[in-house]
Amino acid sequence: MQLRELLQNITPRYEIEYIDAESAIKKLRETIENIPERESVVVSDAQRAFEKSSKIRIPFPRCGAAVTSKLLLKYSKPAYIGIVGSFARRTALLLDGKVSIDMAVTMPSHLYQAKDYRDYRYFQKRAYYLACLADGIQKANIPYLAVSFAYQDENEAQPILIIEPVQDQSGSFRNACMLGAIWLRQRGIGSSKVKGGFGQFEWASVMSTLMRGWGRANRRVLTTSYSSYQLFKTTLQFLASTDLIASTVVHPSTDIDFARTDQPILFDESTGLNFLFKMSPWSYKALQHEARNSLRALNDPLIDRFKALFISKVDEPSLRFDYIFSFSLKGHDKMATGGDSMLDLMADCANEVFAKFTYGLSDRTFLICPHVPSRASWQVSSMPSHLRTDLHVTVGLLLNPENSQRMVDRGPPIDDKKASALFREFWGDRAELRRFKDGTISESVLWSGSHSKHAPLDMIVRHILERHFDIHELSDVGITAKAFDSLLIQQKSTQTEILGPFTPTRTAFEALCKSIRDLEGLPLQIRQISAASPALRSSSVVAPMANKPDSLEWPVEIQIQFEGSTRWPQDLAAVQQAKIAFLHKVAEGLERGELASAVALALENSEYKLPEEPFLDVATRDGIIFRLRIYHEYELKILEQALHGQVASAASREELALAVLEHKRRYIQGPAHTQAVFALSTKFPLLSPTIRLLKKWRDAHLLSSHLRDELIELVAIRTFLHPSPWQPPGSLNSAFIRTLAFIANWDWHSDPLLVDLNSELRKPDIEDILTTFQARRKLDPGMHRAAMFAASDIDRQGIIWTHRRPVKVTASRFTKLAAAATAIIKEKGLGLEPGSLFLPSLAEYDFVVHLKHKFSKAKSTKSLFKNLEMGTVKDPLEALLKPAQGFFEELEDLYGDNVIFFYDRSAATAIAGLWNPATGPRDWKVDLGYNAMTISEVGSAEPHGTINKLAVLHDIARLGGDMVAKIDHSL
Repeated sequence: MQLRELLQNITPRYEIEYIDAESAIKKLRETIENIPERESVVVSDAQRAFEKSSKIRIPFPRCGAAVTSKLLLKYSKPAYIGIVGSFARRTALLLDGKVSIDMAVTMPSHLYQAKDYRDYRYFQKRAYYLACLADGIQKANIPYLAVSFAYQDENEAQPILIIEPVQDQSGSFRNACMLGAIWLRQRGIGSSKVKGGFGQFEWASVMSTLMRGWGRANRRVLTTSYSSYQLFKTTLQFLASTDLIASTVVHPSTDIDFARTDQPILFDESTGLNFLFKMSPWSYKALQHEARNSLRALNDPLIDRFKALFISKVDEPSLRFDYIFSFSLKGHDKMATGGDSMLDLMADCANEVFAKFTYGLSDRTFLICPHVPSRASWQVSSMPSHLRTDLHVTVGLLLNPENSQRMVDRGPPIDDKKASALFREFWGDRAELRRFKDGTISESVLWSGSHSKHAPLDMIVRHILERHFDIHELSDVGITAKAFDSLLIQQKSTQTEILGPFTPTRTAFEALCKSIRDLEGLPLQIRQISAASPALRSSSVVAPMANKPDSLEWPVEIQIQFEGSTRWPQDLAAVQQAKIAFLHKVAEGLERGELASAVALALENSEYKLPEEPFLDVATRDGIIFRLRIYHEYELKILEQALHGQVASAASREELALAVLEHKRRYIQGPAHTQAVFALSTKFPLLSPTIRLLKKWRDAHLLSSHLRDELIELVAIRTFLHPSPWQPPGSLNSAFIRTLAFIANWDWHSDPLLVDLNSELRKPDIEDILTTFQARRKLDPGMHRAAMFAASDIDRQGIIWTHRRPVKVTASRFTKLAAAATAIIKEKGLGLEPGSLFLPSLAEYDFVVHLKHKFSKAKSTKSLFKNLEMGTVKDPLEALLKPAQGFFEELEDLYGDNVIFFYDRSAATAIAGLWNPATGPRDWKVDLGYNAMTISEVGSAEPHGTINKLAVLHDIARLGGDMVAKIDHSL
């Protein structure tokens, strides 16, 4: 019985197996019979010919005649082709679900000579004949067959051909076509001329050509063994890297020469069709651009690549382009005469717009995409509208940040008469001759007359429209480019405009560092002075201005680290006393110098039951105020030893853990983050205004206290370092809107934020961070400790900037506000009023405390500081104390467990609140932890207690005193 089972398992079902193999055998036989004869060649020429034409290496045996032999090789039609071996005798074995079928191919006798048995000549000819068979079978493109060489019985003198069926790839081809169709749709690219002329049919045609081969060498990029993903990715690579305008692709091999044109050509000789005939220069460049973007996305391990390629809607203009303008063409000649079809007219207009603006904008842009609206459907009872009196055109630009704001366009040299004439014809009276610094005299155009950052682009666009499209009314042109720029304008100084708004702060910082290093009499040498402030990483909403304290959001934090010494104390309180002594010395030295106008040493109230930390505030002669702290690396070790030692209670352990986290945040992560962000702001000039605008938006919606500056900065940086499915932004508009779009779609419950600030994260690092994220979610499923997880290469734990801020309620509000903003942007388009995105909705809060305007500004007194009065002044910056900020902080201290407060620290005009649901009706007890009152619950005889909301609001009003204008509530 066991033998019978064994034989059943290894015996092929010949009727079924033969039926399955019959069509392949028949096709293979016909292919071999149709292989053309080859003339006689010597061994060396035969090898070179095969390697060049089909990349086949002839399997010559290593023994016998060398490849330089003069032995003549030839191919002729086989004398016999037939099935032989075990399958023909029905003794074949079915092993691993496969059965082998042997096919014999007999070489014709006239290919041999009498003495071919010498020097392995027979085997040389046999190997050449086998290579000819392999070449012919490959060129036949028999679907789902893979060809390879093998040795029969491991004998090198007897190579054979192995022809194996591969997995049926028709499904893979279909799936790759469907993936391509989705990819195109998400990018707004379609078969219609006005949508680019490249749709699902064109995608499939490209894939088919890449699989069949083209050109004299019959190049193939795709093979039948590829999966659908491999087919899709390789097609993207071909589209991204091959210039079909400069070098045409023709199938099959042909000697057809095409006249030079600005259209891409993928020509199929059998049908006489250029598959890309509907494409234009602008649409082909757009297709290539999108392919390159997608390939970059596939190589970025820190983004959701599937979402970037197939889910994200990439064609939204406000997200896709840096600069958008629109206009209407009225009274066009072809519209009036009706000489062309409407489709051709729309395509011609788009091409004309592309040509004019390509010449006019030159290297200011990476991509120019004109768009004309598709024709709408019409009722069956009416006729379609073939003619229009005007045509609305929208043009999107991707800007080159290095050149887009250039004030002078340099044209051809004066001795190039033809090019100069063309230049003057294009620019008209704007063109002028100019001598440049290198001594050459060239045609040029100067763009000036506005202080707007986008003035050159605006002027160029309007000039081209006026001169070449007869559009003279500015009201007929809609432009969105500088929409958000004006929200950040604050300084008018010429120096500031040239050097940047944060240059004075940076200059003052460097001068202070030099003064501190030059001090004499310090107990230890200074090892390092580090910046740890938004103002020193160009990311504060308002850049500090000289002699204007109102411009300072907070003193500019810096850290001093002294060299190591055994004289440092081992006790935390003693360390703070040593810091006081060090800062006292620094203060005395700075007072004697010329840089500081005032200094003050003070202690900072600790949130935890730990010794207060000292700091030194220094006001420079320019009015910029710095806060100096001392970083001692052993301090962290002391805290960690206390944390891991014997702790009196769980509450004490929690306080120590928070103190450790705060120490790392202030002294380790803060400086590292500042250094990284400052470097990136230098690399990406648009990063700084993007961060500042995003913080302004956060503040406007009363989220200042809930979202740390560093978290906002990481979110904005992601737009530049991991921009897929787009490229890095080229304008503040696109940078800000894309950042809002990311926030709106960020599922922070299940997706961490990963940002590689210094390009240091590798695959194992990313996997470790993801493991940490998943572990934190398991340990804290309610997300009470950290709702959001934001990691980077310098903070791989992911909670340094999100621990307990924001909580889930404010995190959800953050994403919902961003979603509402992106919806408004999409709805309004070019009609968007940027300021409308910064108007908070106060109706959603339980109460709103309105503050009098005069209390939202800094206090102003003549004397900034008291000199070095130890222990008598808690905060020496009395002139910079913002009463509204202090009021808000006191409310949080008193009612933070019962009310979630919201505040805009920039405007400081209102404080909003939401009652904590935990303060709702509950069983009455003596100490509920808040001002409570009893209520009667239906169906319960026992009294219940709830927060006395009206009493709390009265307390808030009394606490605020004259600062409170009114309190709105719904009680």
